[in-house]
Amino acid sequence: MVGKAVVSKKYVSRKVKAVRWKPPLSDYGRTDTLVTGSWGDTENVVGVWHVPESEDDPTLVNQLMHSGNVNDIQYVTRDMFAAGSSTGGVKLYKHNNSNHIEEKMSWDRLHSFLGGAAPCTALATNGDQIASVGEDGKLVIINPNQKATNRTIESVGGCSVYAVVYVRASEVVTANMQGHLKLWDLRASQPAKATLLSPDQIAVCHLAGHPTQQHLVAAGGEDGALAIWDMRNTGQPFSIISAHNGPISEVKFHPGAPEHLFTCGLDGQLLHWDASASARPTHMSSFKSTRELPGGSVTVWLSSDVARGAIDTTCVIPQSPLPINSIDVEGTTLIAGSDNEAIFTVRKVMLY
Repeated sequence: MVGKAVVSKKYVSRKVKAVRWKPPLSDYGRTDTLVTGSWGDTENVVGVWHVPESEDDPTLVNQLMHSGNVNDIQYVTRDMFAAGSSTGGVKLYKHNNSNHIEEKMSWDRLHSFLGGAAPCTALATNGDQIASVGEDGKLVIINPNQKATNRTIESVGGCSVYAVVYVRASEVVTANMQGHLKLWDLRASQPAKATLLSPDQIAVCHLAGHPTQQHLVAAGGEDGALAIWDMRNTGQPFSIISAHNGPISEVKFHPGAPEHLFTCGLDGQLLHWDASASARPTHMSSFKSTRELPGGSVTVWLSSDVARGAIDTTCVIPQSPLPINSIDVEGTTLIAGSDNEAIFTVRKVMLY
């Protein structure tokens, strides 16, 4: 159920490339801390912010200088997060409950061209590993506790890779500028399991995995399209939805209510996609139009309603003249970072 959202905007004097909630202590806990990464300055930073329960703006509690643009941030554990840099490296940061922040590990120039560094474009984590992809086309697997890399898969598809996501503990999906999605088995000597082609081979800018259905992946395209992929049937996406008027920056399933999905883009829009109506069929024929999983549960995003684009869509904030680069959601509160040097906090974005 969508409520009347309460939106606040905190100007931070830096263009915000990545925003991430610190994971809560439990599945039903609340988090009041977020981290951000900036880009476009001669001196960029990673910052830790406190978000009060009231409608007040976030407060900066600590920050560290970061070499290069912060292109992505992903949590490895509750107290550790990795940041990917335009210099081609990845840094591991630790911050505890006192919000003290420190650099714990650095992997320099994981990505490079013959003439110099290649930007790290995206990260994914599964707790034991960090997967990094870059403009050099490489997929690099690193262990948070080891300086040496675990594995490097050279030139994934021969062009820049823009997105990566874990779908199982040892399987990742990558997406590149030619619209190729590749499913990799990291245990195999020849790890490529399947290649998926997005329609018209439009670049895929971001991938998001469903929090409970590992076979389900949402992809945001350079053309503004939102595609839902069923990794059990890789011939074509299950559905393609015209979402944004420009490239999609990020896609995010709600971790606790994954029938809700959020997208942001370079067109300055932040959209809420609500497919929950598909989970409440009104007659028996509706059950036949959905894909059932073992045990009888229904995958909402593979319903016939979603396939024909019948999804409730809400514009969460007034459209920005500048790109919205990053989003994250926890409970009823969503955060977003943008090129207008602001962090948006959207409370009551959902009511249960």
